Amino acid sequence: MSRTYYYCCQCGVSQQPWDERLGLNERHVTPGTAELASLSGTLASFGVAAERTLTRMSGIRLAESTVLRVTEEAGERLGAKLAAQQTFGPQEDWLWQRDAEGRRCAYMAIDHTGVPQQAAGGGQAESRMAAVAMVFNARSPFEEQPPKDPHQVRYLAGFHDLDALGLEWRRQAAQVGWDHAEQQIALTDGAPCLENFVEKNAPLAVRILDFYHASEHVAELVRALHPGDENAFAKLQHHWCHQLKHEGGAALLASWESLDESDWNDGQRECYRQQAQYVRNNMHRMDYPTYLARGWMIGSGPVEAACKLVVGGRLKGSGMRWREPGSDSL
Repeated sequence: MSRTYYYCCQCGVSQQPWDERLGLNERHVTPGTAELASLSGTLASFGVAAERTLTRMSGIRLAESTVLRVTEEAGERLGAKLAAQQTFGPQEDWLWQRDAEGRRCAYMAIDHTGVPQQAAGGGQAESRMAAVAMVFNARSPFEEQPPKDPHQVRYLAGFHDLDALGLEWRRQAAQVGWDHAEQQIALTDGAPCLENFVEKNAPLAVRILDFYHASEHVAELVRALHPGDENAFAKLQHHWCHQLKHEGGAALLASWESLDESDWNDGQRECYRQQAQYVRNNMHRMDYPTYLARGWMIGSGPVEAACKLVVGGRLKGSGMRWREPGSDSL
């Protein structure tokens, strides 16, 4: 495409009026094209975005490297806006779903997920842990109707310092009415750094330890006590997990403390010590019978899904390796 170009030999300034009218940036793409390119580059690999998505959906042809740069630059601008305390999406109070006692419940969750990295020059590098925090309106069995908007969820993700992420999360949560909910609930896998995050940023929330993570610790002790015996393992694991869910952490620990340790070896005693201490440390987050009776979630499935949706689906494809700035922007 040819267009008029003006150059002033006196002051050395050049102008391309049509480029300015179209809003072309330094990549020579219009704002609309940049939006399509960054959306395509977020949803699929840069190569697929350039060779398939853009051409099939809009007829636009861009180089893979252009899609990469346009997408990463969009992420950098978004990051700058978040750092400048800007929030996104409409300001509204979500109609939080009610629990068994009629209270409107708001949920939050946070987790970490690894992102494969590549060193300068294509060398190997250790993975980085991306934090994913969310606020969401969970479907309740005590409501006749589900939320009007089934996508009432806000995500924040990146290689965040958790204190900085907390400030961003509070702004997003406040924008959807978190502070107006009658009951706030926080789901985590019990990692100390995540518990500190909840304590600082959602101090009024009831903290619930993800039942799946708790059951993994149960399975670890059962495996140590019945190595190689799958039938005994399955039977005892089911019994103790059922007890944990329907009687709570205190009841499970009482059962463990009544076990006969006389014929255990050193490895079994050490495993028991570790898992019993885990239950003691998390007892206040393992009152599962009460949570279930109130109709509250006891699993961190939403944030596990968020890690796959927001991070894993795009950044952890086969053979993918990233430099830190690019993966954080994306």
